[in-house]
Formats: sequence, structure tokens, C-alpha cells
Amino acid sequence: MTPTRIQAMVQHGDEVREKNLKGLDFHGFDLSGGIFSSCDFSGADLSGAKLEGSVFNQCRFADADLASAVLVECVFSRCEAPGARMPGATLDGVMFESCNLAGVDFSGADLGHASFDNDVLDDASFADVRLEKLSVYSCTLLRADFSRVQVRATFYRTDLRSAVFAGCSYDKTIFIESKLAGQAFRGQSFENCQFTDADLSDCDFEGATLARCNFKGALLEGGNLRRVRAPQCLFPQVRMKGVACTGGVFTQSIWIDADLEGVDFTGADLEQCVFHRARCGAASFGESTLTYADFSYADLHDADFGGATFMRTKMHRALTEGTRFSDRGGLLPNDPDLFAAEEFSARRARP
Repeated sequence: MTPTRIQAMVQHGDEVREKNLKGLDFHGFDLSGGIFSSCDFSGADLSGAKLEGSVFNQCRFADADLASAVLVECVFSRCEAPGARMPGATLDGVMFESCNLAGVDFSGADLGHASFDNDVLDDASFADVRLEKLSVYSCTLLRADFSRVQVRATFYRTDLRSAVFAGCSYDKTIFIESKLAGQAFRGQSFENCQFTDADLSDCDFEGATLARCNFKGALLEGGNLRRVRAPQCLFPQVRMKGVACTGGVFTQSIWIDADLEGVDFTGADLEQCVFHRARCGAASFGESTLTYADFSYADLHDADFGGATFMRTKMHRALTEGTRFSDRGGLLPNDPDLFAAEEFSARRARP
């Protein structure tokens, strides 16, 4: 079966089924809109080929060369492509479903709105790729390389603990319920990212920018948040016992129901932060800025506020047993308006 014959079949709308195409030269061929089932392209040269809108079902591409190929809106289902090469390829809108893509080289490719669902991507290279919105669901990415990428992606329940993110930045990236434990994000920039229920234990964010990010329910224990810039972030129900946050900027961030026992906020900017019901036992707020911060109902036992700056800082009904203050000026131990509202609600609840 020759490449020219395969091209003729595609142009006539015929399905190409169970063909042995190993090692054939399809360089520059136009196979757009083709339907291929159980075909073997192992070792084939598809560099520069036009495959736009084609469908590949249970095909093999082991060690195939697809460099600079046009794969826009292609669908790959249950394909085997270990070691395939796709550097510089155009893959906007491509869908990979239940494929083996171990060791695939996507470096420098335009992935646009590519989607990966239940694929093996171990040792794959995404270095220097261009993304609009990558979607990754339930894939394995052991040692996958995303170096120097502006990451715009959704990772859902994805294990990224051994992935490489050197020189990356992140814009609206979603890491829902993903595993990132031990990652080094020092000095990197995250804007409007979602870490909901993610495992970020032992992650190093020192000096990173985390503007308007959501860490709801995330695990951050053992991590490093020194000198981060994290304004307007959401930390509700976060678990970060003992984490160092010294010198960080957390203005207008929300820490409702967070577990902050032993956290070190020394020198941090916590202006207008909300710590309702947060567990801050033995935490250090020394020399921090707490202007208009709200610790209503928080557990502050044995916390240290030595040298902290208060201005209308609320501690309504907060537990302050053993709490250390060098100066209580600017503190509002009880909010009169909130107290009145509580009394009103209690009266209404009575039979």
C-alpha cells in the first residue's frame, strides 16, 4: 500500500482500515478528513503532513515523525504512540482519548485548545509549547516537561509531583484535586489560578506572585510561602500548620475556617484579611500589618502579636487565652454591631 494510494482513499471518503503503513513516507501529504482504524504508522514520516480533522482509532504511531504536521481538530482514540515526535506541529483542538503518549515530543508545538483524557503522558515533552487552554483529565504525567511554558490549562485529578515546570508562568490555570507535592515554584507568577483541594505539601513558593488565586481546602503543610505576593487570595479551609509566611503580602485575602496553627506571619502584610473561625493557635503575627483585619470567632490561643500594627482590627468573640500583645491600641475586642445582630438572632430563635 503506497502513500499515494492512501491519499486517494482519503480523498474519496473511504475508511482506511487495518493497513500496515510502517516506515512509509507521507511527508507533506494531504490526508485531511481521513478516517483510519487499526492502522500501523510506526516509524512513518508524517512530517509536514496535513491531517486536519482526521480520526485515528486504535492506530499505532510508535516512533513516527509528525514534526510540523497539521493536526488541527484531529481525534486520536485508544492509539499507541510511544516515542512519537511532534515538534512544531499544530494541534489546536486535537483530542487524545485513552492513548499511550509516553515519551512523545510536543516541544515548540501549538497546542491551542488541545485535550488529553485518560492518557499516558509519562516523559512527554511540552517544553516551549504555545497554549490557549489545555485540558488534562485523569492522565499520568510522570516526569513530563513543561519548561518555559505560559501555562493556561486545566489539570483535574492529575499527578504532577514529578513534572518539570522550570521557567513557567501561569494564567487562569486550574489544578483541582491535583497532586503537586514537593514542587519548586520559587519566584514564579500565578494569576487567577485555582488550587482547590490540591496537595501542595512541601511546595516552595518563596518569592512567588500568587495574585487572586484560590487555595480552598488545599494542603500546604511543609511548604514555604516566604515573601510571596498573594493579594486577594482565597484560603478558606486551607491546611497549612507551621508554614513560613514571613514577609508575605496577603492583603484582602480570606482565611475563613483555615488551619493556621503555628504559622509564621512575622512581618507579613495582612491588611483587610478575614480570619473568621480560623485556628491560629501558637501562630506568630509579630511585626505584621493587621489594619482592618478581622479575627472574629478565631482561635488565637498562645498566638504572638508582638509589634503588630492594629487599626480597627476585630477580634469579636475570639479565643485569646495565652495570646501575647505588646500593644492593644487599635483592637476591637467586640464588634458592637455584630454583637447586636447576634442578640437579635438569638431572640428570634427563642420559642
